[in-house]
Amino acid sequence: MRPPICDICHKEFSSRDEGGTVRFADYESLPDGVTGHPKGLEWFCGEHFEAAQSLKHLSSAEVRSALNARYSTGSGKP
Repeated sequence: MRPPICDICHKEFSSRDEGGTVRFADYESLPDGVTGHPKGLEWFCGEHFEAAQSLKHLSSAEVRSALNARYSTGSGKP
């Protein structure tokens, strides 16, 4: 699994109190015995977690696009 780094702002965090994972509509669990990061499961910091969770019925790509647009700073970086 990838380390806890927000999919939107790329902030690193170390505690579940600071964020968590959201499972989206395109989630695919890994086969038994396979290590890695499942498709459709993404990390979000506390600032972006609720917004991501409210969109969990969408694919992870759709959510990334929507949240990047919502939180864009206008500088080209979220």
